[in-house]
Amino acid sequence: MGELKLSKPYLLQASDLTTEDVKLIFDKSDYFLKHYKRGEKFDDLKGVTVAMVFFEPSTRTKLSFDIAAKRLSADTISFQSATSSLTKGESLIDTLHTIEAMGVQMYVVRHGKSGVPQFLQENTSGVILNAGDGKHAHPTQALLDSYTLYRHFGDVKGLKVCIVGDIIHSRVARSNIALLKTLGAEVTLCAPGTLLPRNRNIWDCPIIESLDDAVEWADVMLVLRLQRERMDSGILPSITEFSKYYGVKYEHFTRKPELVLMHPGPVNFGIELDYRLSTYPNCLIQTQVTHGVFIRMALLSLLGRDL
Repeated sequence: MGELKLSKPYLLQASDLTTEDVKLIFDKSDYFLKHYKRGEKFDDLKGVTVAMVFFEPSTRTKLSFDIAAKRLSADTISFQSATSSLTKGESLIDTLHTIEAMGVQMYVVRHGKSGVPQFLQENTSGVILNAGDGKHAHPTQALLDSYTLYRHFGDVKGLKVCIVGDIIHSRVARSNIALLKTLGAEVTLCAPGTLLPRNRNIWDCPIIESLDDAVEWADVMLVLRLQRERMDSGILPSITEFSKYYGVKYEHFTRKPELVLMHPGPVNFGIELDYRLSTYPNCLIQTQVTHGVFIRMALLSLLGRDL
């Protein structure tokens, strides 16, 4: 493959990516997907140290990045804020400089506050990859979601994607809206009014009020988890009522068998999704997880070329 580069030497948000960037990432992901053999490693990041800097809990994203880095022969370290000097009053920037002084060149960062990855990128000569910041952005999730659609349909352009559920609290929704539009998909939203932005025109996405109407319109249902940890009390009358009107049911898919189901995880089965859908033929949730490793391998490889 040629020595093409991404347009920016970091990844902070999905809007950083051009269509050419996405094609380069998808092509590199295809390469790794085709050539990876269990137990073997690529040499793309040999001699590079990657820090997993997670200030929030994570299973899929953290493990996926860690596996991706190790498959590229990187050395990895894991930073746990709860057991770090941050608990003793050390500032975030001093923590970054301490890790940097140990020879770390790449940082995979998740933080509960929006804007932290950008702040860190402005204060380091290393490479920051945003693994999720507050309600703001989760660009690698959007990339793996679009890559999954690209692999399933052959192209993302022209697809009708409905994002369902807790949109107002979701960095996944924000990043997917930006990237899907970049790639030419049609995007609509379906959620209770209290789980939509007050300014409904902020993303220029039509709102579909009824889940049944959303199912009829869509090629893909991208369902989101209810983020109760980010909610103010009273934002929903009850979880039961939300599930009744906005929970995706098995019957929705029996009426439209070609419909594709996606979810970034973790899934609250019985709330936003009927558990029977976990084994539905067009349920791509585990495929998303698999593709996440190869997308993150591609990003680490492309961003680590000049280190």
